[in-house]
Amino acid sequence: MSRRYQEQVEVRLGDPVEHRVHLEAGWQRGVQAASSEVPTLFLWRGRVHIVQGVLAQWTQRTSWWRRADGGGSQEAESTTRGPFTVADLEQQVWRVEASAGRTAGRGVYDLVRGQEWLLERVSD
Repeated sequence: MSRRYQEQVEVRLGDPVEHRVHLEAGWQRGVQAASSEVPTLFLWRGRVHIVQGVLAQWTQRTSWWRRADGGGSQEAESTTRGPFTVADLEQQVWRVEASAGRTAGRGVYDLVRGQEWLLERVSD
């Protein structure tokens, strides 16, 4: 079962070897890694979720009219913070396997990194 969310989360990045995060073969779907850091834990709804594995990572585009800062037309953007760039419209998506503790089962979470971190989808 899969549920969609758009909730802000706090994500910590770190070295996968140091934090014992398993990297699935082919986890970077045609994307060059900007750094060697991956999500190692995240805080959602007051619970710390420890990342056990990174299943995939990719980049997706958002629609310019759905920007987090409420940007509408290009003309409106130029009066508030200037015209936006293609990088403003791109988000990194990390599909991770994580658990909120030893007694809690593992789940698959899609963490989206844009201007802020969001939890987009949870699969049990």
